[in-house]
Amino acid sequence: MSRTETSAEHLASALSPDAEMQTQKERILAARILVILALVVVLVIVVVALFGLPALTMIALLATVVVMGLLIAYAAGF
Repeated sequence: MSRTETSAEHLASALSPDAEMQTQKERILAARILVILALVVVLVIVVVALFGLPALTMIALLATVVVMGLLIAYAAGF
């Protein structure tokens, strides 16, 4: 383990015990996705703690729009 490895690389090395199944870039991408997801969850918790259930409703509506956008993009072939 060298000093130049990032935290994403450290997290990525723990994602799969079989290193042959994933390339280094795939593990780093997976780690970044997990870190972003964790940040979003923390942000949602903070926003709901500050503003209550109306904030949770707005977040749910935003998540619905995001999922619909992803489904439309997938159906369109992107």
